[in-house]
Amino acid sequence: MLLSFSTATSRLHRRPTLDPASSRQPSTIAVRQLNSRDLQWLPALADLLIDGVHHGASLGFLAPLSRYAALDHWHGVFARLGAHQSLWIACETTEAGDEGPLQGAVQLSLCPRVNAHHRGEVQRLMVHSGARGRGIASQLMHRVEYAAAEQGRSLLVLETPAGSQAEAVYAHLGWQRAGEIPDYDACAEGRLHGSALYYKRLARLV
Repeated sequence: MLLSFSTATSRLHRRPTLDPASSRQPSTIAVRQLNSRDLQWLPALADLLIDGVHHGASLGFLAPLSRYAALDHWHGVFARLGAHQSLWIACETTEAGDEGPLQGAVQLSLCPRVNAHHRGEVQRLMVHSGARGRGIASQLMHRVEYAAAEQGRSLLVLETPAGSQAEAVYAHLGWQRAGEIPDYDACAEGRLHGSALYYKRLARLV
């Protein structure tokens, strides 16, 4: 699992968006799950991925990332959504329930093996560069943790670049560092870096 934190605002994310009247209403961040039919979010998800990679996030791609490659990635994600793979997004939402710009996303992969039905993996947590400091990463993580617990999973794992800001986020959210693998991945600029492995035990839901 890889977390994207960056520092500049993208000029994209035009669909779905708010109309001029609703954009003047107070908004909050809402987290919800997408399904394979929610293809209207593909352009915004592509923008989010490009934003992360172009600001140095290690998300499995090298910069510059083309829009074609970003869209191709998300088409593959949507094709895999189902019982063992889920996608959650965070977006602006007005009091009237209108959805605005996409601000973050995260994926949850539940292990399908019969001897590992107790665990899952958090993957590609992304927060838009213009939405830092709003607790969006925490909201997304809390939601996937609860979703995993609802499905009987008692253990989650993830991996993130060693020494990154993301490590502080996970520690704050109660994740435990299990170790580090040197030279595990290349960053967006192509340099090798280590990967930190984290896990979290989930409380059983009554």
